[in-house]
Amino acid sequence: MDKRSFIKRTAFGAMALSLKPAAWIAAREEIPIVDTHLHLWDRSVMDYPWLSGILDRDFLVKDFKDATKGANIQKMVFVECARKPEQYLKEVRWVEDKSKEDPRIKGMVAYFPLEKGRAYEREMEEICRYSLVKSVRKGVSEELLQDKQFLEGVSMMQDKGLNYDLNIQPNLMEASTSFIKKYPNIQFILNHVANPNIASGEHWEIWEKQIKELAGFDNVNCKISGMITKADPSSWKVADLHPYFEGVMESFGPERVVFGGDWPVVLRAGTYMEWMQAFLALSAALSQAEKELLYYKNAERIYRI
Repeated sequence: MDKRSFIKRTAFGAMALSLKPAAWIAAREEIPIVDTHLHLWDRSVMDYPWLSGILDRDFLVKDFKDATKGANIQKMVFVECARKPEQYLKEVRWVEDKSKEDPRIKGMVAYFPLEKGRAYEREMEEICRYSLVKSVRKGVSEELLQDKQFLEGVSMMQDKGLNYDLNIQPNLMEASTSFIKKYPNIQFILNHVANPNIASGEHWEIWEKQIKELAGFDNVNCKISGMITKADPSSWKVADLHPYFEGVMESFGPERVVFGGDWPVVLRAGTYMEWMQAFLALSAALSQAEKELLYYKNAERIYRI
């Protein structure tokens, strides 16, 4: 089924095309929300070589509070911010301190050099001493997914009961399937619905097929995040996001999906509240029980917060 047919298949497609974003503001939910994808950084503390443009400044707790006024966010999970790799432990300690400033920060997805394997077992024990650390995120390639030391590092994670936040592009979805098979006791969370090219719709059929295959593993979950930055940043509409949202919901069901704000990276395409309004629009047809799962219950269970 192509993307155009998918949109036409549901009544939502036509409705979302006709409604302006302001029409969704009145429909905002009062259900609590857990944001599972929060970034914060302070360039005076750590180094972030990738920052540029609108993101090349500090983003702190106060800024997040300002950006999310009116949103019913009860808990957050901090996600590592690609500071220099050797500063990963400093980031863990810094986030522990920020959680005192805003106690809603209940969990952390930390970076860890998994490619070091068993040689870094002591370092993994160190990050596990911090109660906030619930998951690890380390970028992968096809080669890395078959690397012996990397696989040893992932086995250590499994032994420690840590999740793996898997941030992959569609071209790595098939290789990730073989990788995930090896670790049935790790909770995997696909970040940003596996980063499809929503702007062009390119390789929609491949993404749809692979998302179903990944969803076939009971220990794989999916994060509804990063979508507007994968759409056309200047002209995206809720209808552009809808087939991907539906693809995830149909594949994973309401029990294995979570919400992520991806702030401040989301600013490349819109404000936090614009993304929130889009998310509420996408999930508007769900039942109350399904919304509760998607908005906060799944996140609390998966991240143990």
